[in-house]
Amino acid sequence: MPLANATPWFLSVPVLQAASFPDTLIARTIPDRGVLEWTSGILQIVVLLLAVGALIALILLLMALRDGVHRLNATVSALSTETKPLLAHATAMSSDARAMVALVREDVAKVSQAAGAIGEELRYAAETTAQRVDDVNAVLDVLQDELEDTAISAVSALRGARLGVRAVASRLPGRRSKRSRRPGTNDDDDT
Repeated sequence: MPLANATPWFLSVPVLQAASFPDTLIARTIPDRGVLEWTSGILQIVVLLLAVGALIALILLLMALRDGVHRLNATVSALSTETKPLLAHATAMSSDARAMVALVREDVAKVSQAAGAIGEELRYAAETTAQRVDDVNAVLDVLQDELEDTAISAVSALRGARLGVRAVASRLPGRRSKRSRRPGTNDDDDT
């Protein structure tokens, strides 16, 4: 079998079989491919093409997304360079506003303290004035009582003097008061 030794080992098996059975024909039947097998093959090719298309679409989408991210980064960096001065100014303004608020608080505290002190002074002045008004009212009450007493005493003295003068005048011969000359007048009406 020199021929068997010259062939590779994977081909030696069929050749040996063919050599051992030279008169036997081995026939292998290939089944006919039906419509189902043809459509299955076509569907496999379509699915493969769809998968390749989806892969290409995904690659294009990722490339577009990458370009969008690059543009977004460029826009953000441009905005950050433009907004840095604005942020610096805003920070300065907020610190100035804080300083102004602190000054206003201090001024309000000072005004509040001054108003409290003025309020205390006004309260003290009002109390002092009320006390003095009460003292003046007491003096005026005493003065009024004294004036009333004096007026009553003076009126009493005048009346007494008038009555005394009438009494003396009525006793004088030849002089009668005008009242007594009038009919219906009485000297006791003045009492």
